[in-house]
Amino acid sequence: MRRVLLAVSALAAVSILTAAAVDTASGSQSARSPLVGQWKRLNKCSEVVADLKLAGLGATVAQAWVGQTSASGESSFKTGSPAPTRREPCRGAIARVHWNFFTLSGSFGSLDWHGAQVDDGSYTITGPTTVTIGGVPFHFTIENGNTLALRPVLTPAMIRKANAHPAAFAPAFWAVTVAYQGHTWRRVLCSRCG
Repeated sequence: MRRVLLAVSALAAVSILTAAAVDTASGSQSARSPLVGQWKRLNKCSEVVADLKLAGLGATVAQAWVGQTSASGESSFKTGSPAPTRREPCRGAIARVHWNFFTLSGSFGSLDWHGAQVDDGSYTITGPTTVTIGGVPFHFTIENGNTLALRPVLTPAMIRKANAHPAAFAPAFWAVTVAYQGHTWRRVLCSRCG
């Protein structure tokens, strides 16, 4: 009986891993990942600044909210706000609703507070709780099917590069601003996700 139970458990584990596997030739997900869907939260400057500091990206905090623009270029700072500095990166910052989505076909994207797309790329499920988005690995957890937490996996080299050139695009900075580590996303209806 014990051998049968172990064999069944092993087969179930293989089935689960196989169902979550990715067809790397086509890039498509072979089964519906729990990550597929649209996830919403209210993003705040103070949260992303704290996340950047926690990730060792303190040199980049003046840029933390600068990139939080709409698809049409609308700022996320109140009119007349002073330019953000490393010391005061959030002065005049406006909290904004933001969405990330993951489609069944392996597309990733973000939407601004107007619902217009501001980020796009692809993702691949690489393990039971690991996803690679735009070439950067993230750990993820989903609680009760509707609460997502993301945590980027940053290398020391990625962190050094971002801190050396704080105003330039850097995968480490981007990953932290995608994840909002320590904060959660709520699943919402997604017609584009498949």
